Amino acid sequence: MLSISRRHILAAAALSVLACRPAGAQEFPSKPMRLIVPFAAGGAADIIGRTIADKLGTLYGKTIIVENMAGAGSNSGINAAVKAEPDGHTLVLGAIAVAINPFLYKSMPFDPAKDLAPLTLALETPNIVIVPATSNVETLADLIAKAKAAPLNYASAGIGSSLHLAAELFKQQAKVDLVHVAYRGSNPALTDLIAGRMDVMFDNASTALPQIEAKTVRAIAVTTKVRLATLPDVPTVAEAGIPGYEMGNWWALFTSAKVPSAITAKLTIDLRKVLADPDVQKKITLVSGRVIASSSEELAAHLAAESSKWKSVIEAAGIRESQ
Repeated sequence: MLSISRRHILAAAALSVLACRPAGAQEFPSKPMRLIVPFAAGGAADIIGRTIADKLGTLYGKTIIVENMAGAGSNSGINAAVKAEPDGHTLVLGAIAVAINPFLYKSMPFDPAKDLAPLTLALETPNIVIVPATSNVETLADLIAKAKAAPLNYASAGIGSSLHLAAELFKQQAKVDLVHVAYRGSNPALTDLIAGRMDVMFDNASTALPQIEAKTVRAIAVTTKVRLATLPDVPTVAEAGIPGYEMGNWWALFTSAKVPSAITAKLTIDLRKVLADPDVQKKITLVSGRVIASSSEELAAHLAAESSKWKSVIEAAGIRESQ
């Protein structure tokens, strides 16, 4: 007659429990991960993505491959994350375009509210209102007065870019006439601003700051609700005369909405740990970022609010993808 020891019984019971555990509760991550950055290499998004991936990889003891997948205003890369195996091993760094694109593009390959699982609102970076160094505009009040007297030209990095929409929001709230001139990227737009061929630009901080330091342009306001630490004497747009104005380039982490909730909850906790790391925060300040590290619920609410806001701005301005 076979003798079954107590140890054998306990081992069998443990195996039975493990076999019944839901997929989301098993050890995670179980393989190398990837973080899709839906923008070209070398820019602020790339720096942010690689900084987060490096620290999260260290935390997990796993390789996290950063994959730059630019195209369609970030839609291509985000769609790749939506369609990836829903096991939590593929993340995507979304930006303000997640809230903008559904109202800018005629068709979308995914629905941000339904197809993305929000993890954390990681950080925001400001745009800076700049004018040529040779301009007689010294303050935002000067800009408003001049724009009310005669239309001014503003340069942007292209239709639907944060530079474009920051200016359109300002135009609507300040009730001034600004004429949009779209360029293929920020650098050529900035070149024409410096030369005095453009009147104003709502440029990203990462490209504007070197020119501000070189004194080729003048900063008259920042678009976020708080001042930029590196430009403490430059007021926010709201402080300078347009109460309620706020526009920040925000960056958030998402994964597929099909990923089990136990895994998304763990990812949110761990990403917030990463964003609290002093080394990560130091690197983020290099792109003029302010760490937020929200909960997943706060990111979901933020995305809903931003979507409503930019829908109104885009419709009022009559902006279309084909423009």
